Amino acid sequence: MKNKFVCLIKIVIIFLVTMVLFTQCKTELSTEEDLEDHFMNPPMQNRPMAYWPWLNGFVDTTRMVYELEQMKDKGMRGALIWDVGALADPLKIIPAGPAFLGQESLDYIALALKTGKKLGLDLGLVVSSSWNAGGSWVDKDDASKQLQSTCQVIKGPSRQKFFIGIPETSKDGHKPSSLLTSLAINCSINKKIDYQKDKVICLDKFTYENKLIDWEVPEGRWEVISFFMSNTGQKLECPSPNSDGLIIDHLSRQATRKDFDEVLAQLDKISNPGNHFKFLEDDSYEVWPAKDWTPGFVQEFKTCYGYDPVPYLPLIQGFNSNDSILAERFRGDYNRLVSDLIILNHFRQSGEIAGEKGIQIFTEAGHGGYARVDPLKGLGNTDIPMGEFWNRQQFWVTREAASAAHIYGKKIVAAESLTGWQHWQQGPTDFKQLIDIAFCEGMNQVVFHNFAHNPEIAGKPGFAYHAGEHINVNTTWWEMARPFMDYISRCSYLLRQGNFVGDVCLYYGDQAPNLVPPDRIDPNITPIYDDNHCLHCGKLKPVSPGKLPGYDYDYMDADIIARGLNVKNGNLILPSGQSYRMMLIPDRDDISLEVLKKLDTLVYNGAIIIGRKPQRTTSLKDYPGCDIEVRNIADKMWGKCDGKAILLNQYGKGTVYWGKTVKQVLDELHIPPDMKVTGIDNFDKHIDYLHRQTETKDIYFVSNSKPESEKVTCIFRVNQNKVPELWDAQTGLIQRKVNYSRVENGIRIDFLMDPLSSRVVVFGNKSAGKNDAGLSYDLQYGFNQNLNRGEKDKTIDLSYNWNISFNPAMGGPASYHLDSLLSWTDIKDQGIRFYSGSANYEKDFSVDKDALTKRTEAFVVFKDIQEMARVFVNGNDCGIVWTPPFKADITKYLKSGLNNITVKVINNWNNRIVGDVRNPDKKQFTRTNIKYKFKTASPLLKSGLVGRAEIIFRNRN
Repeated sequence: MKNKFVCLIKIVIIFLVTMVLFTQCKTELSTEEDLEDHFMNPPMQNRPMAYWPWLNGFVDTTRMVYELEQMKDKGMRGALIWDVGALADPLKIIPAGPAFLGQESLDYIALALKTGKKLGLDLGLVVSSSWNAGGSWVDKDDASKQLQSTCQVIKGPSRQKFFIGIPETSKDGHKPSSLLTSLAINCSINKKIDYQKDKVICLDKFTYENKLIDWEVPEGRWEVISFFMSNTGQKLECPSPNSDGLIIDHLSRQATRKDFDEVLAQLDKISNPGNHFKFLEDDSYEVWPAKDWTPGFVQEFKTCYGYDPVPYLPLIQGFNSNDSILAERFRGDYNRLVSDLIILNHFRQSGEIAGEKGIQIFTEAGHGGYARVDPLKGLGNTDIPMGEFWNRQQFWVTREAASAAHIYGKKIVAAESLTGWQHWQQGPTDFKQLIDIAFCEGMNQVVFHNFAHNPEIAGKPGFAYHAGEHINVNTTWWEMARPFMDYISRCSYLLRQGNFVGDVCLYYGDQAPNLVPPDRIDPNITPIYDDNHCLHCGKLKPVSPGKLPGYDYDYMDADIIARGLNVKNGNLILPSGQSYRMMLIPDRDDISLEVLKKLDTLVYNGAIIIGRKPQRTTSLKDYPGCDIEVRNIADKMWGKCDGKAILLNQYGKGTVYWGKTVKQVLDELHIPPDMKVTGIDNFDKHIDYLHRQTETKDIYFVSNSKPESEKVTCIFRVNQNKVPELWDAQTGLIQRKVNYSRVENGIRIDFLMDPLSSRVVVFGNKSAGKNDAGLSYDLQYGFNQNLNRGEKDKTIDLSYNWNISFNPAMGGPASYHLDSLLSWTDIKDQGIRFYSGSANYEKDFSVDKDALTKRTEAFVVFKDIQEMARVFVNGNDCGIVWTPPFKADITKYLKSGLNNITVKVINNWNNRIVGDVRNPDKKQFTRTNIKYKFKTASPLLKSGLVGRAEIIFRNRN
């Protein structure tokens, strides 16, 4: 009986284990299926969002609902409501709306939330009118603060009574709130101030009623410096007309709590747990440059660094010390505390407060504004790190947000996308080029800057914020925007899978503020800074890895090293699973003692560190003993390595290098590039990539940002037993028949990359080997693969004799015959030259019966389309064409004999606005608050179908 019972138990256990294993297999299979399904139809959370400016706070509720419906229809995730003033409106055509978060404003927000809920959109709110936290509810006790000082020279020896000088009144007319202290510093005969901390005399005990000093002045000339905590008086940057107010003291826990409590209390009136904002957005930190201060700063400093900062205050007010290193350390401690107070009391706390309501926060804590913080720590202490990238400007800080997300375990990397001052000069084709570059820097959540709300009274192109690419319902090509949105969504979805793959982490020091330089910026402009400087802001790079073609990396801060980094199998590992082969430290004599202690442990346990041997700490904490500790640790780690004759030291299980570049160490350790590009000169990284890795797949996003096609070979560092597939983010289709070869360092694939194209190469353990139905051309060799093979396609030339119909309401002729495909700007008819909007091209053509077989594919191909087009053959919709090669598959709709083709082409607003400006006495077809930005000399932009058009016949492979 006992044996039977044991057998029964064994059977039950086997059954349960089998079921678990089956369930796991099924889950894994489901996950693989989901990856393909979600690639074809990306979930809502992967779709692009936009800033949604309600300019001057003015709202047309009917149009608001319509705009939300259009966001949904065109495949967007949602929007961030942005109550903001119209910075550019010289003729005052934009009406003033209600006060932000007043009752009327709340009614509008409630309607937006209700409509968004109905449509399944995710909505957010910028936390103040314009940006930076603050509003009319902020009192002066919680407003932005600074350290100010006054100076006067007193001569001794003599007993003197003198009044304390008062700083100039701040911009809002508010007097300094309090005297902090007064210090006396001896001046030399030549009036040079010799700052020595032990010779500074504190005058607090001689101070009466914070106004008068009664002091027995010693012999000599004395500089008496009185320090005050003052309000900066800074108000919101550009609030809507009825919504002004002070910005908060971002260093103050109390100020942030009161500000967010007020905002959320107002929102609670029109929301509930079932329908509330998904996000709040804390925009770029643009607080005036100042010596930041806050109540309790001195005590916070003593707690953090163990010494009194007061005797050192002259060093942050412009005074110099004979000991420049001492001054540098104190300033470093002061800046680090400012950074930590902003991060912990504002960025982190605001996320905690919002989180209590189930709301996440997008935060631009990086160096896109007047950053005071360690940006990686700041961005890492928020829900969704957010960078930015601009159109035709150098302002790119996407990698900063990406590194923060990778090291702090965040999946989403957002970017304020396509900011700029171009105003309707570019469209989706150009935008794709920049978005692809940002994808290669790690961005995976587009937030367009911006989608301005346009009431019915606005006209067209309508109300616009002074900066940004105006992607909204008034954009000429808006009706054709869906493929553009779908492309972004598919890329974003795949670029959130698994973990980022980078071989190197770059420790960038513990200074604040700090910066992460972009790898690349908009390739359409010439960089104004060299490789040693940040291309965004021009400051020296805090740490530079040199040229690393084919390798990727993240930047890392002191905080994550000290509390998150460990070693496993010789790799540096973070709790999220993110790993790196080695770390580069800055080429400096100083280092954070806390970081060095952790590096000591990491290297001893097997890590690889590259960099100069440090001699001292960055701080005055525990000085001078801290320097002795640094030297003792460094002597152990670096050993006899001197960076000249001896270039490495084995320490424990790990290695320290000094005097070798990162590339030299990678080569020495036989670590090949993650993606090696051969066959072309890729000095500018126009063939770029980003690699994500899941448990079963390696996902490479590969981009060609050049406007020309490129024949290129890529060697991917993946398991040679894996099988590659090409996933097309424009169509959602997968090519599983790929020519590849196994090589020493992975898998080699030859490509012919189309202009401005991207490919997603997915390596899995197996592949079905059959291409998706509907895949219309070879993703590996491009549309022109027959040219590459020396084959000749049959063609029908469509370059001549088109009839075009324009919209007379926009100044174009109802009909026009075009002998050849010229840009509209090359046509003498002013209605066409200055035309903006859509025009229909139409013509008939004949197809021989023998040209159509079961194996025949037919495409209509245009040399150039400005800006987008939709093709119809015999009345059938063949799709939207917006990227080169400009082609549409028309196979299903061709017939032998006479056929008809219609192409609806849409350009941008630029030409019509320029035409109106050049002809002020004629009918004006456009209305916008920023028309003044266009001049009579502003150029017209190429428009329409331009150059050759043809039908290409080819046999299916």
